[in-house]
Amino acid sequence: MSPAPALTHQPAPSPAAGPVVELEGLTVEFGRGSHRREVVRDVTLSIRPGECLALVGESGSGKSVTARTLVGLTGPGAHVRSRSQRFNGQDASGWGERQWTRVRGTEAGFILQDALSSLDSLRTVGNEVGEVLRLHTELDRAARRERVVDLLASVGVPDPEVRASQYPHQLSGGLRQRALIASAIAADPGFLIADEPTTALDATIAAQVLRLLGGLKDARTGMLVVSHDLAVVADLADRVAVMRNGVIVEEGSVQAILQDPRHPYTQGLLAAIPSRASRGSRLTGGPAAVRADSTASGRVSGPAPGATTGATTVATTGAAGDVPPAALLTVEGITKSYPTPDGTRRTAVDGVSFALHTGSTLGIVGESGSGKSTVARITLGVEAADAGSVRVHGRSWDEHRASRDLSARRSVQMIYQDPLHSFDPRKTVRQVIGQAVAAAGTPRAARAGRVLELLDLVGLPADRARSRPLDLSGGQRQRVAIARALAADPEIIICDEPVSALDVSVQARILDLLTDLQQRFGLSYLFISHDLGVIQHVSRDVLVLKDGAVLDHGPVDDVFDDPRHEYTRQLINAIPELPAFRKDQVHP
Repeated sequence: MSPAPALTHQPAPSPAAGPVVELEGLTVEFGRGSHRREVVRDVTLSIRPGECLALVGESGSGKSVTARTLVGLTGPGAHVRSRSQRFNGQDASGWGERQWTRVRGTEAGFILQDALSSLDSLRTVGNEVGEVLRLHTELDRAARRERVVDLLASVGVPDPEVRASQYPHQLSGGLRQRALIASAIAADPGFLIADEPTTALDATIAAQVLRLLGGLKDARTGMLVVSHDLAVVADLADRVAVMRNGVIVEEGSVQAILQDPRHPYTQGLLAAIPSRASRGSRLTGGPAAVRADSTASGRVSGPAPGATTGATTVATTGAAGDVPPAALLTVEGITKSYPTPDGTRRTAVDGVSFALHTGSTLGIVGESGSGKSTVARITLGVEAADAGSVRVHGRSWDEHRASRDLSARRSVQMIYQDPLHSFDPRKTVRQVIGQAVAAAGTPRAARAGRVLELLDLVGLPADRARSRPLDLSGGQRQRVAIARALAADPEIIICDEPVSALDVSVQARILDLLTDLQQRFGLSYLFISHDLGVIQHVSRDVLVLKDGAVLDHGPVDDVFDDPRHEYTRQLINAIPELPAFRKDQVHP
């Protein structure tokens, strides 16, 4: 693996340069009367030209509200007060919408988290970027078109003339994010806010976006980057402020925060980041999430004989005389293509093969469009391959269907990336899990007890059975999804990006839960992710996909230390690296 990038940055701005943003004692409340709640309390910060402050915290910490308040976008119903708020040396504490409208776009740019919902779906990308120029410059239409193309090219959009005429849904996630950045910097603002700019982006695309932001910082743009992930901002930020429950609990240079965190919450965020170093250990403190005395029954009462937690065996040729154990699941040479509007066919999966053994985890990595989810659907048996085979216990899905063998169908379950969209929002948690329990053949009289059993197994209280999915947090919804998958007593669970949308500490608890379940029941995981840190933590072997084909496979340490393919090297180089942090490191 390439050495960890040093935590060095461009020289900090001269103290003589006045802050572009100054905020002292910010407090924000929402609601009225007894329903009024404080979401930000006594926040003080400042940012100079060419300096990047990272505001880090989990969902609900108040970081996005703080960021929006800096440019007058706190929102309706907000009660905002501060001892002082200045923008470019001017007192902004009394500014109304008219003054902020003049500032936004020209002096301050805002890159929102979700580019697809932030960009107007009815306007081309060129018109979206050009709107900023129309409102804030005196360029004529022809000059605006030329400037739009230059802006798209400057943020690394290939074929900018073509992309300018396309709509947001026609672009990849990375290109949409770049278009959003182009719109934010179109009028050359001196201050930029980037709210979770890399969330849900592939590793290499995220690295490109961060390099782009770094170039803007080097060009003397003051910057506030909002993120839930300390690893993401390690090479971009000069200073880090950590927020929790509306309060900044720790602030300092990026080196001080990452190498010597003082607050227990900051230490917990760092310890929760999955990586190669964390493999085999819990990301969160405390006992195992699945208790040895749990009342939940399962397919087995402990790990299956010979199970190797966190390990997998990819089908390879062993030494002479070696007899590999029989695989629980074998995928051999599967291919899949789809028709395109021009009459040709696009290959989504091209000759993929692997094997999965009892109690093991196989990590599958690749960027969006690499074929990961198609492989998952074919493996699950809900989509047929054009060629090749998927065998569970030595028999293909067609053979299991022909013999009406429902046990094989139940033995392979799936945890989806976005559980909310896989649940019926009208149903309660009891009904969501109950449907899976009924489908597993559980007698009617035992179903209610089995639902409570499964909730206990995944660490949810019994009263959550009455809740609806919308009433749950992201982590709670994912626990419900895991409980639903466990209802059939599966042997194999396909995990399709199960933690990609979760805060780092919630992600850590879900990963610990999956590990605990694997240790107790000998489960086998096919773990799909674009996050190589997660894959390094949960897997011992890995399969790297690009354009539907396998480029690298084998033990994860071998693949990461000595990748065979240049694409794998690019993925590895895009992994954010942090200084070593001891989980037992505690300050008084």
